[in-house]
Amino acid sequence: MEWIIRSGLKIGTFPALKALAPGLDVFITTRDGGVSSAPFDSLNLGGNLGDRRENIEKNRKLLLDSLAIPARKLAQTGQIHGAEIAVVNAGGLYRGFDGFVTEKQDLALAISTADCYSVVIYSPPERALAALHVGRKGAERGIIGRAVALLREKYRIDPTYAIAIIGPGICKKCYTVSKEDAAPFPQEVKRFGHGSWHLDLEAFSRAELKECGLKRKNILRSGLCSACNRDLFFSHRRDRGMTGRLWTLAVIRSDQEPASQRCD
Repeated sequence: MEWIIRSGLKIGTFPALKALAPGLDVFITTRDGGVSSAPFDSLNLGGNLGDRRENIEKNRKLLLDSLAIPARKLAQTGQIHGAEIAVVNAGGLYRGFDGFVTEKQDLALAISTADCYSVVIYSPPERALAALHVGRKGAERGIIGRAVALLREKYRIDPTYAIAIIGPGICKKCYTVSKEDAAPFPQEVKRFGHGSWHLDLEAFSRAELKECGLKRKNILRSGLCSACNRDLFFSHRRDRGMTGRLWTLAVIRSDQEPASQRCD
């Protein structure tokens, strides 16, 4: 992942997509450049957390304007830590879902995180896109497998041609869970140490994607921990619940020229 600056905002992008998936934009926000006060400082994009509504709206406008995304073309999930996925063709708030699939061009799919992982899956031949909120519960319930199955059913994709992007999230060192919460996951992605179970959700997501047929070389990741990088990211675990939210935005561009490659 590399950083670009748009209207003063530091945003993560994936340059490899220019060759692997022309016309796809994936953006990862940071906490920097917004108007919110502590503990939501400063580019908090999440609502119902205690931040002032006017600050959230200003932050969202700053972001969307910087990326040339009209607000009416923004699709947001309600995110209930589940595995339900909506097929969408228009902007709006979709309650009760933790993921989207679409083939609609210029529709921005937003995934909100603060330790959970965002996972984007895109098949260039069909120009079909999925964007997922992958936390422990959603991972356990198979949200990644469900998304690939839906892409295959709805858009007839071949996963061997698909590209995946895994955004920042909490690393295995920082993510401790109970024995009961660790139990459903394979031994390869968990370990017991210093009196606690540690869970590697990024490794689990990669394994799930490969199990679904994606090639290892086509799975990109940020490699950044939301809890370790206080200056960059919000973290629910590190900040004990009093914190903001980041967005991952995924867009199929109709003009085939990713905004991440354009000059301001």
